[in-house]
Amino acid sequence: MSDRYQHMQEAWGIERNPFPAEAINQGDEPYNPDVFPDELQKLYSRLIYGGAMDRRGFSFLWSKGANNEDTGMGKTAMLRQSAKEMNRDFGETVLTEAGINSARLNEHRAMAAYASFNTTTVTGVYPIFFAAVEFLADPQTGMDGVSILDILRDRIRQENGIEETDSDGLRDAIRHARRKLGATLPPLREDTIDAYCNSSPGEFADFLAEVTPTSRIRNGLAYFDFALTIAAAAGIRHVFVLVDQLEDLATTQTVTKAKRTREVGRLRDILAEMAPFAGRVHAIFTFHVRASEALEEMWRANRLPSYDAEDPANENSIVVLRGIQNVEQVRTLLVTYLDKERTDGETGQLLPFEENALPILLERSGGRPGILLTEAHKLFDRAADLERPKIDGLFAADILGLSGIARARSFRKGATTDSIDARAIDELLK
Repeated sequence: MSDRYQHMQEAWGIERNPFPAEAINQGDEPYNPDVFPDELQKLYSRLIYGGAMDRRGFSFLWSKGANNEDTGMGKTAMLRQSAKEMNRDFGETVLTEAGINSARLNEHRAMAAYASFNTTTVTGVYPIFFAAVEFLADPQTGMDGVSILDILRDRIRQENGIEETDSDGLRDAIRHARRKLGATLPPLREDTIDAYCNSSPGEFADFLAEVTPTSRIRNGLAYFDFALTIAAAAGIRHVFVLVDQLEDLATTQTVTKAKRTREVGRLRDILAEMAPFAGRVHAIFTFHVRASEALEEMWRANRLPSYDAEDPANENSIVVLRGIQNVEQVRTLLVTYLDKERTDGETGQLLPFEENALPILLERSGGRPGILLTEAHKLFDRAADLERPKIDGLFAADILGLSGIARARSFRKGATTDSIDARAIDELLK
């Protein structure tokens, strides 16, 4: 074991550096709703509850920092957390907290899938809907190691009294739900029905993994149509698709302008006009200034709902993340990550950080949680290398480049700055 990790464990009671080295959400980071409680509640009430009740297809989660920063603000983490909370009890907790009448809950059961555009594999609308199905089929993004689609299969069987070995009965229940969705809807893919009705938990994800990139592009919506039908068969009325990195659709160099405009038009068709999606499928898109500029022309050409975050008329369809505003939020965020790796059972503790290091992190990150966490990673590693007992404000200012005087002190192993007057920290932040 290296001295660094030995010091983390012996001095701080922590297994390893708990903070991410890059400001990129990987999907397995801890989340604490108390960091942004107001914004999360607005997302639940405006974009989820409001989206369901208004049959709205388009909603937007914006990020706007104090200094015009627009990344690392926590949009991805909030979307992933929202999907997890929605799927935990199919909208019961989220919708109840948002204000739905309990008598109406069952007719508005909901679930959610997270998907993200990127510059390599998901560059169109149909692939994004296929990615949403993959999310729902993945045991790792389900509940307690069971995928959402596997949970829905059990739910269909229970509500219809279907034995686990009765694949024909399950197939009939799905086709019945399909007819209720619309008598003139096209039939579902037979290979997909067979794979779903004859698979054990986790195997449907393997089936999806074999779908070729070409088929994802051409038939991605058909796979999503199947997932929507499964949801309906299980009594789920609303399916939310939480879409990240929409701007990549507009900025990917290999996608022509004509294709980008066509893809945006497909969003309009699917979410606002096409059965059985219109009124049942609700998309929440992440947005920031660069995304709005990249998409403005094609968005306007397709007459899609406004995403202007400054227009009061759009308040019910938009939530804006403006970053961390105070040290209490910094403390909550740090402790959430520290607790994940603690081995001493002392949860809720800020150690090895001292309180006067928190304003340094807030200042250096500009309030962006993603950036703040990577700066905390640097401090944690450096303090462990130097075998420091704690991470105080002067040390944080020195390491993060906010101090013009601290470097002259030449920090050494085991050194402490407990005697430094707090006013010195205040001077650094002026």
